[in-house]
Amino acid sequence: MANIKRGDTVQVIAGKDKGVTGTVISIDKKESRVIVEGANRVKRHTQQTETERGVKVGGILTVEAAIHISNVQLVGDDGKATRIGARKDENGKNVRISRRTGKDV
Repeated sequence: MANIKRGDTVQVIAGKDKGVTGTVISIDKKESRVIVEGANRVKRHTQQTETERGVKVGGILTVEAAIHISNVQLVGDDGKATRIGARKDENGKNVRISRRTGKDV
């Protein structure tokens, strides 16, 4: 069972953006990397083009780059970073729980 899923609120716990909280945009399970909204922002140079309406698109863009999954930690209901555990519910399905509070995530 995966500890972090798309849409989770996580906190960066290592690196240049340590302490930043954001939402997980995407996960690359093969490379063990996640993209967090507002964290690890880098400049991307793209060719500037013009749409049929005359709007210029491109140039220097600031986008989020991937972070290794070990450098983020899930934020619980209390707003603090927490480790994740698992338990079975009454139907036998796996449920993620917060190790800090014991509540379901």
